[in-house]
Amino acid sequence: MDACFTAIGKSPIVKLLLALAENAVPEAWVPYYNFKALPIDDEFVVYDPTLARLRSKREFMAGVLEVSPNTCYMWHADTDRNASVNMLLKDDGQSKCVFAPSYLDVVTPIVELKYEPDTLYAFNTKVLHTVLNFSEPRYLLSIEFLGADKGLTYDELRRDLELI
Repeated sequence: MDACFTAIGKSPIVKLLLALAENAVPEAWVPYYNFKALPIDDEFVVYDPTLARLRSKREFMAGVLEVSPNTCYMWHADTDRNASVNMLLKDDGQSKCVFAPSYLDVVTPIVELKYEPDTLYAFNTKVLHTVLNFSEPRYLLSIEFLGADKGLTYDELRRDLELI
């Protein structure tokens, strides 16, 4: 659904990022909004043509987020960012990312982001969303825009990526 997320394209760096995450020493992980995050150096980002192109236009930091097994990240809209680029790196099919494009009620219509393998997504962080993870650690690449680009909106990001 375009209001919540948009597939951008395939990425060649999934195996590289997953290996970095799975082999990182515990001290390399830092707290990030109740997740564990592994900062990713730009030297890895440039191996992805889409991220390299985005890097030429926008300032951002990249990281791998880990969601522990048998957890739910509660419904929320991000407070410090309007948009992101995300890519699922590891999931055994037992996790869900779900959006609620309208208000939450006892019964709420939802839209699931069914991540395709090796695929980057523009992600509207201002739409309510949640993550449910049931069995093993879930790893996700996530981009946070910085500096003058911190307020970048989802529509601006999509325009940058020539998706509109």
